[in-house]
Amino acid sequence: MTGERMPQGASGADPGALRGDPAGGQERGRLAREEILSAAIACLLEDGYAATTTMRVQMRAGVSRGKLLHHFPSKRALITASIRRLAADRLDTSAADYSTAPPETEVPARVRWAIGTIWLTFFHPNFWAALETWIAARTDPDLARELVDHEKQVLLRVRENTHRIFGATICADPAFPAMLDVVFTSMRGMALTYTFSGRNPDTEPMIDTWVRTALALLGTED
Repeated sequence: MTGERMPQGASGADPGALRGDPAGGQERGRLAREEILSAAIACLLEDGYAATTTMRVQMRAGVSRGKLLHHFPSKRALITASIRRLAADRLDTSAADYSTAPPETEVPARVRWAIGTIWLTFFHPNFWAALETWIAARTDPDLARELVDHEKQVLLRVRENTHRIFGATICADPAFPAMLDVVFTSMRGMALTYTFSGRNPDTEPMIDTWVRTALALLGTED
């Protein structure tokens, strides 16, 4: 990642704070920061990593140069904060619709539902925005180090979520961790092919294969 820096000179002070309203100024500052991060993530998703410049983010967020500089003095700082925000958003949007879940005791049906539910999480926009940073990290050691830390946190939370999706009965099987690793890794690799295939993920042929693989590893017949 180039350490793209923003020009100095523009004021990033919040007018509310200058008027003696620190609480209001802090809230406006927080909202401005969130707007900037939302704009950066939208740029990653729609324009790609290379085109996500500080100027483009500033224009999309509708903030002054000084305001952007106040919160994020460089592109590296902006992208690092965006990675953290992406991680939080990816976790917050991973809740499953348990009203459609079969009982945990109906293992084949529950496994099929769980695999279908997990598969669709790979098609949330934030996954694709995160993917842009993964690709950029291949040639950017500093960005790679940031991603290693945050993706470890994401993976821990993903495992917690998948445990809830599969349910306690299935998760108690000693083969569950290995099964989850095999299926999840395969799903992530398959999801990457959707960057160019234009297929409908609901009709992915591998879903049946993942279900059969999961049941075989768990020692359960469909």
